[in-house]
Amino acid sequence: MAVSDICARFPLLCPSVSAGHVRDFHGFIKIGGVDYEARLSTPHFPLLRGTTLSTDARLSSTVLAFQRQLSEVEQECSTVLEYLVKFQKICSSSAEGELEGDDLPLLCGSHFPSLLSHLDIVGWSKVAQISPDFESISLKTRDENGRSHLLRVKIGKGYPQETPEVEADLPVDLKFSWNTVEGLSCIIAAWEDHLRGLQQFWDVLDELDETVLVLDPPTPARRHTTRRILLSNHVSVQLSVSVVHPRSLPQCHLLGTSRLTAPLNALLMEKYEEWDPERSIVSNLESLLGVSVVRSRAGDMGGSVEEWSAECAVCYALHFQESLPDLTCDHCSQAFHVQCLYEWLCGLTNSRQSMNVIFGECPYCTQLISCKVPA
Repeated sequence: MAVSDICARFPLLCPSVSAGHVRDFHGFIKIGGVDYEARLSTPHFPLLRGTTLSTDARLSSTVLAFQRQLSEVEQECSTVLEYLVKFQKICSSSAEGELEGDDLPLLCGSHFPSLLSHLDIVGWSKVAQISPDFESISLKTRDENGRSHLLRVKIGKGYPQETPEVEADLPVDLKFSWNTVEGLSCIIAAWEDHLRGLQQFWDVLDELDETVLVLDPPTPARRHTTRRILLSNHVSVQLSVSVVHPRSLPQCHLLGTSRLTAPLNALLMEKYEEWDPERSIVSNLESLLGVSVVRSRAGDMGGSVEEWSAECAVCYALHFQESLPDLTCDHCSQAFHVQCLYEWLCGLTNSRQSMNVIFGECPYCTQLISCKVPA
């Protein structure tokens, strides 16, 4: 069987040749008079062995309904062309209403035609994923700065009269006015409007993520409004960036030994009016505090969490049960998780406890250190 045999029967399926061999086909298959997008991976062409067939979301419901028959056909056929012909025949019979009873497609609810119609209006290029029962749909888009975004929509059987539930990776709630006629389009419009309004907010945080050593969150998401970063004197600062005014002075919470954080807090109180929204967060912090911010890549003040001793000196990890090392030794400035330090001090014979505070030797410098008993 030659490639020309498939092209003659399925003229809209275009072969892709790699290293002189056909590896896959991409194009359209006519099912019941309608052209559906399909992608065929054929590692052993012309043999069917190892072949996978992917179809667009509109055809997936039919494929799901006839999964048993198609699996049997796959066992019977030996070539790609033989399988494609039978695949087309089985799926077309559904579109033409030739099969009845248990062979009818599973997705035949009254809401399904409206949903498909609205997806056509939205555009199938915006569809990232659809569950087999069409009750969960992931939509995708890119904002004006090229960032990728996903919107998850949960469809009820009362659609479109029943308002869908939505989930988006945004720092604010996605609010929209549901319209049964427009359907998904009104959600998409509200979502993309939110994205346009958040460009400056994400510009500020992207610049921060690309520039400095971020301690928390470990994997920043678009919904996160905070960043914990490290200063060169082993003090960390938790920044809460405003969604509405991202270039204004963020809320700053300094964490570290009091002998280091106290003067920095005083500087913030004294010089906060000098914050310049035209400059970056890093530049402003360094100007106000007189301390360098640790960078995330090679260069001046660059390095890793381990190189800057930001991890806990007991467990040697940055995160412990979603907590960061928030307790710092006043003598060596080494940071610890409260739970780790408490367990360490409990293991020392010369430690003592008074009320809910335990005292003992620092694991790093052996000087006196204390911590509250964890709840």
